[in-house]
Amino acid sequence: QSPPPGLSGGGYIAQHSLLDLIPELEADVMTPDLALCGSEGSLLRQVFFGPRGTVTPLHSDPYENAFCQVVGAKYMRLFAPSEAPRLYARQDTLCNNSAIEPADLLEGEASGAYGSLVGDGTGTGRFGKLLEAPFVEVVLEPGDMLYLPSGWWHFVKSL
Repeated sequence: QSPPPGLSGGGYIAQHSLLDLIPELEADVMTPDLALCGSEGSLLRQVFFGPRGTVTPLHSDPYENAFCQVVGAKYMRLFAPSEAPRLYARQDTLCNNSAIEPADLLEGEASGAYGSLVGDGTGTGRFGKLLEAPFVEVVLEPGDMLYLPSGWWHFVKSL
């Protein structure tokens, strides 16, 4: 069976504490000084492995992130916390995740699945408000690091 359009169909390891599982790798992974400057007193080092086309759906995190790209490239789309009302947060325990379908924002926009913008910039259609939300986008390459403040919504796709 083929994966849904825009998804990789390959394996994806997300939010994995690889360095806790294999401590021998610790010497090969530097923790940026920036990551140690927080006031909360905790540090999560997690890895995400996935092939080209892997998508992390639109969501926000309740903590700050220092996202470090090691191999390959990632497209990231960022929305300020103030845009949350336009991002269709789920109405259950996963309220920091968006209910937007399809989860691949690039595919959804290209196919017109979310709706459209009319002349005055108003979104119409099933997820039309998403199209009204301003965003910042970036492509991260190996060696790049992106600071992502707590509460910022983000969509990620491996390129």
